[in-house]
Amino acid sequence: MTKELPLTCPCMLKKPLQETATGYACVQTDCEHARGARQFAKANNVPVLISETRCDTVCSADFGEVYVDRAASRYAPLKFRLIGGIDHTRANCDRFIAQVLKKNSAPKVLVIGSGTTGVGAEALWRDSAIEVHGVDIYASPTVDVICDAHYLPLQSGYYDGVWIQAVLEHVVEPQLVVAEISRVLAPDGVVYAETPFMQQVHEGAYDFTRFTVLGHRYLFRDFEAIDFGGLQGPGVVMAWAVRYLAWSVFRARTVARLFGVAMGLLMRPIALLESKKSLFDASSAVYFLGRKSGTRRISHKELVALYDGQFSQADE
Repeated sequence: MTKELPLTCPCMLKKPLQETATGYACVQTDCEHARGARQFAKANNVPVLISETRCDTVCSADFGEVYVDRAASRYAPLKFRLIGGIDHTRANCDRFIAQVLKKNSAPKVLVIGSGTTGVGAEALWRDSAIEVHGVDIYASPTVDVICDAHYLPLQSGYYDGVWIQAVLEHVVEPQLVVAEISRVLAPDGVVYAETPFMQQVHEGAYDFTRFTVLGHRYLFRDFEAIDFGGLQGPGVVMAWAVRYLAWSVFRARTVARLFGVAMGLLMRPIALLESKKSLFDASSAVYFLGRKSGTRRISHKELVALYDGQFSQADE
């Protein structure tokens, strides 16, 4: 399938880009990216649409081949099969697909952070009815555009759905990224987000934020909620903690991963006894499935009324 990418300049005006012999130029003639060395380049024929002068970004236009080492990500599906936690994401992916297909029989979906396909999101990439466009800050076979998610170089109102999994913790201003998601979504477009809650830092300096279930819901306050909640309860959280404890003691990541998987296997039968309410208070990650809406945003009082964790039972 040939993809028609709705490319724009990442700068504020979001003017269209014109492909040149060496890259891409902004059609706004007074934009510095309209000419000469300031034009946007390509890396292995993938547009690198990062403006280091017009945008406050941690990214560099030199990111072509590799930004971070994700070699361990190839083992992630096996790890989640061993310790559990993948089924809920797969079910949410199926729900996301159903929602975008309901909106459009041939939907276009943007995956933000597509450098690796997310664990549990395989069905999205396999569905032949959906045209998937992937963006990330480094090149890979599943990346169509290299860019900074704070400044998506994409046409407004173009996409029927946006999938963003394990990304919002790695952006400096998640509120700005969510505003960009809203901008590129068509009316009634669907978003699915997964973000860590009780996990230690990963990717070093490029890890900034954690969200509770309610904090994550409020991040998407201008969206109508279809569903939201926690993923992977205190048992998985314990496996994360043991993994990082082992890393701090042995100073070896491979040893730490083995400790983490071992603890995950040990906690798996115990997880069957976990209260569902604990997912509000002690989940490894949180999720939000929602729809772009023209209705008013959720209020602070409405937000706290959504709490359904164990503290609501504290005096019972």
